[in-house]
Amino acid sequence: MSQENVDTVREMFAIFNDRGVEAATIAFGHLLSPDFGLEEAAELPDPGAFTGRDAFIANLAKLAEAFEELRMEPLEVVDLGDNVVVVVSISGRGRGGSAPVEATFAQLWSLRDGKAVSLRDYATRGEALEAVGLSE
Repeated sequence: MSQENVDTVREMFAIFNDRGVEAATIAFGHLLSPDFGLEEAAELPDPGAFTGRDAFIANLAKLAEAFEELRMEPLEVVDLGDNVVVVVSISGRGRGGSAPVEATFAQLWSLRDGKAVSLRDYATRGEALEAVGLSE
């Protein structure tokens, strides 16, 4: 099952990056549990917590509206069975000609029965691993 979980997470990144937020909102309906939860890292500007697949998709669409050429590239994917840690590079440019934005952070995805049930952002890979009782 763990390889399926890795594949599911990779698929979500590929859909978002290759086909855009509109395609992602449709596809994510099948890849996310209805009770999906997101907790954004405290280091992000205006961090929040969202419960429910629709709330997550709306938050993703809001992020995509704020940026041009937004990409989220998985740099490293760590298979932990029901959990997957992903080191992510995010890049884009704010709408209206703002300066480019680039950042790297980590995500902890939890999956059940082939669907993502939660996502938690962390500032570093080490923090994400610590959240599941592991160290670097």
